[in-house]
Amino acid sequence: MKAWLRLWGFLLLASPISQAADARRARVLIPTTEPQLVLWRYTTVKPGDDWPAPGFDDSGWKRGRGGFGTKATPGTYIGTVWNTPDIWLRKAFEFDGPVAFKAAILRIRHDEDVEVFVNGKLIFKNAGYLLCVTAYDVTDELKRTLKPGTNVVAAHCRQTTGGQYIDLGIELDSEDKPVKRVDIEKLRASRWPAEKAKEWYAKVGPVCGCNYLPRTAVNTTEMWQNLDEKTIDEELGWARECGINSVRVFVQYIVYEAEPRKLIERMERFLEIADGHGISVMFILLDDCFKSEPTLGPQPDPVPGVHNSRWTSSPGNRRKQPEYWPELEKYVKDVVGHFASDKRVLVWDLYNEPKPESRPLLEAAFAWARAADPSQPLTTCWRAEDLWDIASFHNYDPPKAAELKKIIAERPGFCTECIARTRGSCFENVLPVFAELNIGWYMWGLV
Repeated sequence: MKAWLRLWGFLLLASPISQAADARRARVLIPTTEPQLVLWRYTTVKPGDDWPAPGFDDSGWKRGRGGFGTKATPGTYIGTVWNTPDIWLRKAFEFDGPVAFKAAILRIRHDEDVEVFVNGKLIFKNAGYLLCVTAYDVTDELKRTLKPGTNVVAAHCRQTTGGQYIDLGIELDSEDKPVKRVDIEKLRASRWPAEKAKEWYAKVGPVCGCNYLPRTAVNTTEMWQNLDEKTIDEELGWARECGINSVRVFVQYIVYEAEPRKLIERMERFLEIADGHGISVMFILLDDCFKSEPTLGPQPDPVPGVHNSRWTSSPGNRRKQPEYWPELEKYVKDVVGHFASDKRVLVWDLYNEPKPESRPLLEAAFAWARAADPSQPLTTCWRAEDLWDIASFHNYDPPKAAELKKIIAERPGFCTECIARTRGSCFENVLPVFAELNIGWYMWGLV
């Protein structure tokens, strides 16, 4: 009889019923709006202090479809127009319990500051904005507050300038990998005070630079797989004769992935060559331009007449996914840590032209670099105004002094890409303005 019961238990575990139950482990408690109809209670008038609590009476609030914002916010699905400074949301949902899930994610896009509660307990808080729906790990938070039966999620979003939007959903045991959460307030607090940035900038003197790739390399992969020291030495000699005193150089992650020690050795050698010509270096570690998937090995020939025809991003779309972040963290900490006290490195430009959806990785890169405790400042040209030590921007148009003054109003900075003669951006009209405003510059490019 006992043997029969054991067999019956085994068959039950292997049965279609059990398999179906396992297949249902991924549970959407609240979906994000598009393309589904998701109704919320909402108000734009400040409610009482207990508004996130499960027992709060929201019967007087309006009903609206999720996706709250304005059409002026790029890439959003607007279910309900929201055009006031603040909005408060509430939604009840059922959870059949018991609370036996392995992972929970919050899918959210917010513009700007947001706080999210479940059953009155804060599970997520973030400042600034996201330009795409992003999944965050809230496993620990939900295990503390989620309960069988009726639950309530509540959110508050505040908009101060520019676009505005809020949409969110909660899912259990999803196969998606959430991004690594960064304490954004702590990260912002860790950046250099403005006075320190100004003191540093005064010491480095006027920076007259160029973005650099040797003429024998079609992209950064080719440059770092086999460093052409003879050509680099020759070309940096030309650069110095032209008055260049700094170069901005892109590093390729996939070369580090394949040969971490060799890449750092080649970076060491590059710094030796540059320093021999009295040239400092700004290294860029991540890049979203242009082709999305870099590959090792021989690189294709350039396309005649096409600017940067074989340029590849770093690390590439596939390696930007959350499951690769531990390796990217190792890369950033290793490289920045190795050169953290090296005076030949002028600045760390952590991420060139990050796309809107790359903001979480950008934040993580700043956190990883800070952990390496570099003596050099950190910057990034786009989407990092709240994180950078030194301001940086790109401008391929004729300069407008009033706009430039706004960029460097609080911190000194660099134009890390400039000069495009076909757009009217030439040395004779760009450099005098930069000199007047004390803005360092890096033209694109040298050879």
